Amino acid sequence: MDTNDNQERSNHQHHSNHQIHRLEEYFNECPHPDNLQRGRLAEELNLEPKQIKFWFQNKRTQVKIRNEKAENAELRIDNLKMKCENEAMEEALKTVVCPPCGGRHPGREEQLRYIQKLRAENAFLEKERERLSSYVSQHRGHSVPRFDGPSTSNNRPASYGTSSNTPPPKPQNSVLLQHLQPLSQPEKIVMFEMAAKAVAEVMSLIKMEESMWIKSSIDGRLVIDPGNYEKISTKINHFKSTSVRPESSKEVVEVQMDVTNLVDMFFDTEKWARLFPTIVNEAKTLHVLDSIDHGRQTFSKVIYEQEHILSPLVPPRQFIILRSCQQIEEDLWLIADVSCHLPNVELDFTAQLCTKRPSGVLIQALPHGRSKVTWIEHVEVNDNVRPHRLYKDLLYSGLGYGARRWTVTLERMCERLSLYSMSDFPSTDHAGVVKTIEGRRSVMNLGERMLKNFAWIMKRSDKHDFSQQCDTNSGVRISVRTNIEAGQPTGLIVCASSSLYLPLTPLRVYDFLSNLEVRHQWDVLCHGNPATEAARFVTGSDQKNNVTFLKPSSGGDNSELMILQDGFIDALGGMFVYAPVDLNTAYSAISGQVDPSSIPVLPSGFIISRDSRPSVGELDTGRMTLLTVAFQILVSGSSHSIDLNVEDSATTVHILISSTVQRVKAMLNCE
Repeated sequence: MDTNDNQERSNHQHHSNHQIHRLEEYFNECPHPDNLQRGRLAEELNLEPKQIKFWFQNKRTQVKIRNEKAENAELRIDNLKMKCENEAMEEALKTVVCPPCGGRHPGREEQLRYIQKLRAENAFLEKERERLSSYVSQHRGHSVPRFDGPSTSNNRPASYGTSSNTPPPKPQNSVLLQHLQPLSQPEKIVMFEMAAKAVAEVMSLIKMEESMWIKSSIDGRLVIDPGNYEKISTKINHFKSTSVRPESSKEVVEVQMDVTNLVDMFFDTEKWARLFPTIVNEAKTLHVLDSIDHGRQTFSKVIYEQEHILSPLVPPRQFIILRSCQQIEEDLWLIADVSCHLPNVELDFTAQLCTKRPSGVLIQALPHGRSKVTWIEHVEVNDNVRPHRLYKDLLYSGLGYGARRWTVTLERMCERLSLYSMSDFPSTDHAGVVKTIEGRRSVMNLGERMLKNFAWIMKRSDKHDFSQQCDTNSGVRISVRTNIEAGQPTGLIVCASSSLYLPLTPLRVYDFLSNLEVRHQWDVLCHGNPATEAARFVTGSDQKNNVTFLKPSSGGDNSELMILQDGFIDALGGMFVYAPVDLNTAYSAISGQVDPSSIPVLPSGFIISRDSRPSVGELDTGRMTLLTVAFQILVSGSSHSIDLNVEDSATTVHILISSTVQRVKAMLNCE
């Protein structure tokens, strides 16, 4: 009996102040720790893992109860306000007069007649739209879209990346814009107020460095101090749920691009998507607001944005964002984002529910055409779509969509743009079969578009899963889509992808994939024969980042084949993407005389990501790699396609990716 009493008392002993403080600190950043994290925390605090587990369960319950109480109180207040407003409007309607003549307000019958008139006009306009749509369809082959969004650009042609007339394949149902209406004047006033508050808050977050930003107790990155943040922010959680978690981060970087071009690319949605091809899947301008001038002129627009990274196992994120641009000083610009709501616009339910709190960038001009960029990301995430276990730690650590990923990508793309604009071949290039600077730019354009398209196919929500092969025990996901967009072969395309974990650094994996001496041992496009470089153009300060044309050794099926390859490695990982092209297509790109956007490529490749748990001193390298492999096969649609039905193609691509993964793992001694 005494033993049981002692055991019961030990199970209910209170934690020390130090233990509670550490647990509270950890909970603020990660309310759902996994077994490994609970074990580490238990070891650190000299507690049992079960105690850690029960403490977090109790804490989540307390937070849920507190949030529900706060929500109920807010709802009661809102209900009372609405009741008072309704009573006030009812009283006001009784005394409404016609402003022009001062006569009595229109009666119920007059209102009904006016509504009927509006409906008749609307029906007439709808018939006219259908008539014009039918006419255009007969003469151009497609119908008039219901909405195409205004553009704020100066109609200057895009000089780099995906051509503006050949965007990546469009998602079919990512956001419903069919019933998008112009903003009313009251809505615009609300938007202007939101923009002003967002700009002010972002500037405050940047200026209040020591008091607002603290180092994460998990990985040492800068995160917002929630206590100090509540003092300057009037916003509360957008999602009342214990599954909501905040993500905040801050990074500073210098890039090789002048402030004017950088601001232009940030504010133009098409250029924005091209500047971040491996993060932004789609960006569209929905509304352009008039500029306002309260001492400083501010330009604002409402945009739709979809972000996605790394793997089909990672859910995409969607936002409706109010983006504002303000010039603070002659060489200082601020761009602020904040989530906003538009009536009759519904986001894709398969994506994560996210709200962007005031976030943004401060861009300062530096000498020699460089810019200093301070980037702040602050998002509330409701994990309605749980991430796969492979990527859970990466996303919960904030490295997935945090400021670090944006600044690393920005730095790399600015380097690529700078090298692209050179008027002569740099010494780091191996021009080979490419004889002109136009040909060099054409190949770099084609490689960048290939990377963009490969990143796009990683987004699972726009593809139809093939149930017979999807999520099999081998970990291979099969999907099928019909492509009609320019830039990729037209027809039915089968895609297979698989994600896995390797106990190697991302750099080691990238160097292996780039090694031409062993390439033919894992790449079926080489047909067992070594490949040689026909041309190579460096795309960054690290010469490992390059776009290359490869020529497999002569013989058999690959004698009329070349391989276009584009790859990069940075602080967070890399990509290694390639596509087969026939000789005629290759030399069309090499000549520089053909628009590269018209050249169809069907990329396959690898996405390399470092693990989110680096050792001390290895923050930029990491010891482990998350690897995603994806292959595509054209089933039907052209004379060069593989003549197989969908079932056979799914089996073929399944075998292809499985065997390639096994060969890669064996050669890296990771079986």
